[in-house]
Amino acid sequence: MTNFIQTPHGSKLAYNQSFGKENSFVFLSGFGSDMQGKKALFIEKWAKDNNYSFLRFDYSGHGLSSNNLNATCFTDWYNDAEFLIKKLTTGKQILIGSSMGGWVMLMLCKLLPEKVSAMIGLAPAPDFPQNLIWKNMNSSQRRQLILNKSINFIDQNGSNIFFSYNLIKDSFKNLSLSEDICFEGPINIYHGMKDQDVPYTMSIEILKKIKGSQNVSLLLDKEAGHRLSENDQLSTIIDIIKRTLREIKGAKTTN
Repeated sequence: MTNFIQTPHGSKLAYNQSFGKENSFVFLSGFGSDMQGKKALFIEKWAKDNNYSFLRFDYSGHGLSSNNLNATCFTDWYNDAEFLIKKLTTGKQILIGSSMGGWVMLMLCKLLPEKVSAMIGLAPAPDFPQNLIWKNMNSSQRRQLILNKSINFIDQNGSNIFFSYNLIKDSFKNLSLSEDICFEGPINIYHGMKDQDVPYTMSIEILKKIKGSQNVSLLLDKEAGHRLSENDQLSTIIDIIKRTLREIKGAKTTN
């Protein structure tokens, strides 16, 4: 059942939460996606079947939540995630960040470390407005973006994607890879080598920034694209989740 909650920063957020006796997971979806995505629902079913708590939600401007996507920015989406995790969860969470959700995940790790036990990145896209849009534009394109206040791109599926200049400006204030990320929990990243939206080299850059963890891994799928939603890819995600749980348990035993 979908629930709604009002945030202090003026958004009404839609979320689904289930409760179990074991570790808790929070799914962080991508830009323009919602909590009804195939990966989120598949992982949620596994969590319920195995008695794990699970939270998924729609950012402001996404899905059933209030506001308009084109009028919101990363700061809004990060604030949504931080508020819900503080308000609705107990103890440390295993964060699963898909695409832009990987950016939210890394910022939560940096700004809310007391609530993060492990991170799982699925084709993570940290700092993507700067790294994948702004840096690839020439001076003329940048001037047009500033003048028009927006830009449109066609993704690998032929969909037209709108990015506002406000989103790009806002991203410069929220760069997760501008400095090292100190984190001691497990970090497992899964990325397709045929990803035409977010190059797998982005995941390599993430791992270079991680300092402290003894459990850091990157799985590259030679045939996978960006979505990682095929049946075999979903099974691989569950394997990564199980590995993460073993690593958490191993760390507790060692300590």
